[in-house]
Amino acid sequence: MNSPIAIIDARSPRQAIETLARRFTVIPFLSENCTYEAVAGHPDIFITQGDVTVLAPNTSPEVKRHISSFVSGKNAVGSDLRNSTPYNCVVTRNYIIHKQGFTDTAIIEHNPNKTYISVPQPYTRCNLMEIAENTFITSDRGIYETLRKHNLECLPVSPEGIQLPPYKYGFIGGCMGKFGDAIYINGSLSTHSEGDKIRSFIQKHSLQIEELHQGKLYDGGGIFFF
Repeated sequence: MNSPIAIIDARSPRQAIETLARRFTVIPFLSENCTYEAVAGHPDIFITQGDVTVLAPNTSPEVKRHISSFVSGKNAVGSDLRNSTPYNCVVTRNYIIHKQGFTDTAIIEHNPNKTYISVPQPYTRCNLMEIAENTFITSDRGIYETLRKHNLECLPVSPEGIQLPPYKYGFIGGCMGKFGDAIYINGSLSTHSEGDKIRSFIQKHSLQIEELHQGKLYDGGGIFFF
């Protein structure tokens, strides 16, 4: 039986990749000549998961080969704000959450019955993780305020202490992925100033926590499971 697929930034700490490989077929992700270096290995720049998986047309053939069902988006990923964010949205059972005007049209076309919630931050998936239905963690204050206006449960946390070289800090959504009833974390919550609060919030929703290594949280553009 084939094991599930886990797609993760190829530049993640080696222990994170090795830990995932105990249970998953790991696809280390790294694009070439598509976007700027800091996010070149970030799956959330190229992949949108929801009822339908949407891939940027310049997603690597190796990644496409391992995803059995997907549709191609209309826009290739590039290196400026607008063309590095078309796929960096969060699609849930009920919502598309992204900044209005930045979302690839294929995502909207394949989710016709979902409510669109426009947030101020186009790097939405970088900053936002849905841990349970209508329940989120975010490192962006604007996203937090918007979701609260829609009566959605959301824990705001500081991005400080999250690694995203060469920047001062990264974002919480980029450290996380979900498979089954577990939240996989690229690093140890104990290294974050609000780690205990994050841990309690996740556990409150009857979810397990799988820390992939014991170093600082690493923003690798999320961990995507198939």
